Amino acid sequence: VAVLAAVEAFARREGVERLHLLTDSAAAFFTGQGYQQEDRSLAPASISATAQFKTLCPASATYLSKRLV
Repeated sequence: VAVLAAVEAFARREGVERLHLLTDSAAAFFTGQGYQQEDRSLAPASISATAQFKTLCPASATYLSKRLV
């Protein structure tokens, strides 16, 4: 939890408005930290165009995001 909080704090300082992630096994952890599970089709193009989103993470991976501001 402390590492995630540090990453989020850094992102806020850098002006990041929203964090996005894919996970096969930690969806419950991230929803407990305020992340919202979303349909993959709703991911912005800048996220859905990444190699992780397109090929590296399986289609079964859960897509989550969290608004920081």
